[in-house]
Amino acid sequence: MARQLRIEYEGAFYHITSRGNQRGLIFWDEKDRTQFRKIIKRTKDRYGYLLHAYVFMDNHYHLLIETPHANIKQIMQNINTSYTVYVNIRHKRRGHLFQGRYKAFIVHKESYLLELGRYIHLNPVRAGMVQKADDYRWSSYKEYVNGKVKHKITETDDTLYLFSKKRSEAIKRYQEFVSAGMKKESPLNEAVGSVLGDETFTGRMLEYLKIVPDKKEIPDIKRIETKYKLEEVLRIVARYYGIREEELISRKRSTARQRKMAIYLCKVLTTRKNGDIGRAFGIGTQAVTNVVTEIEHLKEKRKKIASEILSIKESINS
Repeated sequence: MARQLRIEYEGAFYHITSRGNQRGLIFWDEKDRTQFRKIIKRTKDRYGYLLHAYVFMDNHYHLLIETPHANIKQIMQNINTSYTVYVNIRHKRRGHLFQGRYKAFIVHKESYLLELGRYIHLNPVRAGMVQKADDYRWSSYKEYVNGKVKHKITETDDTLYLFSKKRSEAIKRYQEFVSAGMKKESPLNEAVGSVLGDETFTGRMLEYLKIVPDKKEIPDIKRIETKYKLEEVLRIVARYYGIREEELISRKRSTARQRKMAIYLCKVLTTRKNGDIGRAFGIGTQAVTNVVTEIEHLKEKRKKIASEILSIKESINS
């Protein structure tokens, strides 16, 4: 079976959906959806993507994702694998949770940001689960229209600013826009294969397809180099802590904490594979995963850790 092409480049914009195996459930209750939302939040922090809209239905989900780094494959593999492990343990089940690989449409953001966001937010209404989008808890719609929602994970500004620079007016107009979309067909019906955009965008993306030599096993398009290199991150981290780069690489007990922070930031800021990072630090792939997971947990519990990470990121971007 031919594999769907995964076009990856910095700033790419995707509509993602993944369905339950044999159309079965992927969410059984609110606890499952809560855990899935936590996984989304964690992967956002780890891989640096932007989430513009989401909805968690019973047997599938939709995500609208923008990738400043060229890393959609890493993102989705982490999301689906992490959630499958959680579900299999909690519900004492085995085997595949999702029906094959996730479906990814690469999208021209300027043409379809609004339409796809509306389509996603109206999914529960079309399914007869609620009367209006605002009644459904497990979508990003409330993050758009309710300024009091805590712990937002959605980037709403790009959408709302298209309606008005005044937030209250933008929210009102967005609500009207969504309400008017019930009779609209899915914008995904306009896709050419897995590409959704205007004629110029579609033509540019389809040029990639012409150069793929093996249509049975379509490889990923060569990724554009990420903004930061491992060497750059190591240099900044060492400078922040006032130590030498060699001390971050070596396994000295006195700098073990700083070393773990460096490993985590190399993962977050370079999007290099765990094997590449592991070789730089003289450790294995699983060890990198363990460190990243440890720092993510610490970041949620200790404000000092979160503050240090933010300060280092700001120093790199400055």
